Amino acid sequence: MNWKLLHGIGSDDGPEKCYLTGYNGTGAAVAAGTPVCWDSSAADVRTFVAPATASFKLVAGVAEEAVGTAEYTSKIVAYGPVKTLTYGVGTNFVPGVSLILVNGKTYLAYGTDGDLKGQLPVFVALATNATATPSLTKVFVRAI
Repeated sequence: MNWKLLHGIGSDDGPEKCYLTGYNGTGAAVAAGTPVCWDSSAADVRTFVAPATASFKLVAGVAEEAVGTAEYTSKIVAYGPVKTLTYGVGTNFVPGVSLILVNGKTYLAYGTDGDLKGQLPVFVALATNATATPSLTKVFVRAI
């Protein structure tokens, strides 16, 4: 893990974040802001895949930078604020609500307790989203 130093009020160093390293096993390039999950079938214990029902409880975090096909990254935000792809139409959301992974999608959406489908409360919205297409929205990640 790569922890930044904790700074007090008035620090110019930005918020505290925890990054993890992983290998892109999705079979395609991963865009910046894409939520990813660990691949339970990979023997290397560092391969990540796109969110799927089978991997919802294995949330790795959000890829802060784009990751090419079959490449490594050390920029998976597992704890802290990050901009991630979210979808707000159908159920617009406001800061403070929990967001959920969507099976086979590269974005998060607003989810009620019944929609969590066994998901852990990992993502919290820090901004409002009411867009008709996935867009980058600031969220807080608590994957570790």
